[in-house]
Amino acid sequence: MKLLKISKFIGLVAISMLGLAGCGLGGESAAKENATKVSAPAQVHEDAKDVQIGQFDIDHDRVRLNSGYDMPLVGIGTWAISDSEAEESVYTALASGMRLIDTAVVYGNERGVGRGIKRSGVPREEIFITTKLWTPDYEDAEHSIDRCLERLGTTYIDLLLLHYPAANDEKAYQAMERVVKAGKVRSIGLSNFFREDFDRILKMAEIPPAVDQMETHLHHQNVELKKYLDSCGTVLESWFPLGGRGQTEMMFNEPVVQKLAKEHGKSPAQIILRWHLQAGHVVMPGSTNAAHIKENYEIFDFSLTEDEMQELSRLERNALYGGY
Repeated sequence: MKLLKISKFIGLVAISMLGLAGCGLGGESAAKENATKVSAPAQVHEDAKDVQIGQFDIDHDRVRLNSGYDMPLVGIGTWAISDSEAEESVYTALASGMRLIDTAVVYGNERGVGRGIKRSGVPREEIFITTKLWTPDYEDAEHSIDRCLERLGTTYIDLLLLHYPAANDEKAYQAMERVVKAGKVRSIGLSNFFREDFDRILKMAEIPPAVDQMETHLHHQNVELKKYLDSCGTVLESWFPLGGRGQTEMMFNEPVVQKLAKEHGKSPAQIILRWHLQAGHVVMPGSTNAAHIKENYEIFDFSLTEDEMQELSRLERNALYGGY
């Protein structure tokens, strides 16, 4: 993978300017304008130097974050699986071509994720690792981040998120900003932060969130939140992209999903994941099934028409299944 090295200092200044634009503080137009001008801080694809912030490049499986780094669009989630299962799932995902891996402190499987990465033989610089600090970590976030690095067996984390709004989350976010400057983390963001809490963090942030990871699927599409995050230069990442355990079959059996699967010669999962990409959501469906993991990545050889996208969008129910 050919990479272009660019000054870290320039990138940090640029993303600080984006934060000061304050999309949550009445400056949405300014934020959007600045979001297209952020310089990359270290390494980006040389053939994508002019890509705008938040612009999905589906053909190359990447989106440019406001940090200047490129994030893959499809990856493997590791929620509710054991350390050993995470190792196998990550190994299989990387062998299938995926380069995005999502874990979290509270999942208890960061060591397994690290082992799967090591076993794969894929160069570290080609892999994008996301992990999340759990709420008790917020009090002493910098030490918690060092423990994440040790468990993952890596010298840097590609994307570090605060898992939920909680006491000391602003203090933890400031700690994440410091580790970005120290080179231990490349991009930072949030998870499960609805607009009120997102704006609270944005108001105090020097480095604006690159990603907000939210429950997003056909029955809860987050259309308005997505528009708002776009104006802030923040990418929406979907957890439970297929509805979550217990809801997946219901979503797969939606008549329009079944119809499109038949017409395109794809599985219901592939139809839904392709809808996510074209709607502008990064996705990381979880699975321990090797065939399903491979299938989930085989969504780059077809596309949905505008009418088909609209058919799927009409499945909105404003229904959350995550139980939070």
